[in-house]
Amino acid sequence: MGYLLVNRGPTESERCETDFKSARTLFDTFHSFPPAIVIREPCRRVIPKVLVHVGELRGLIYRSDKGQKGRPQTYIHFMENAPRLACDPAGKQLYIIGGNYRVTARGIDG
Repeated sequence: MGYLLVNRGPTESERCETDFKSARTLFDTFHSFPPAIVIREPCRRVIPKVLVHVGELRGLIYRSDKGQKGRPQTYIHFMENAPRLACDPAGKQLYIIGGNYRVTARGIDG
């Protein structure tokens, strides 16, 4: 008797658990301390099929308590390989498309 084995991969809940663990690890690596709470917030997960090109994203300015819990600072990051900045057709949601950057313990690299 022959068998056909099909590896369906991890279930949705297993993927979510793996992603959650990876997210907590990245938070800890980036901030140098673990997250105090988890905030659940609605978020559009699918990028629309049609986007409006806004321009090149040349930099980011953000505020974070990276490395100093409870003491946020403002960080400015210039993008070496600029990704595209786009928005949905209604102009209500921004998207960063492409580029070559990573979030690491040093901050945003790329």
